Amino acid sequence: MNKILNQQFAKNNKNLFILHDEFSFWDFFKILRRNNYEPEQALNLIFSKCSLSAVVFQECIINNKYKKLD
Repeated sequence: MNKILNQQFAKNNKNLFILHDEFSFWDFFKILRRNNYEPEQALNLIFSKCSLSAVVFQECIINNKYKKLD
């Protein structure tokens, strides 16, 4: 799993995956869901292991769009 994520997503100097736009957030989230993460687990991993931008919070988290993904 980490190999897949490391190949597709860059990391910053603090070893956090960089998710600065809505598309990278959804790609990351979908990969986690395909690997049997529940939505809440996927979000917890994203919050703890990713560098996020305001766009991600505004468009994805506040609107709760992640709940509609399977």
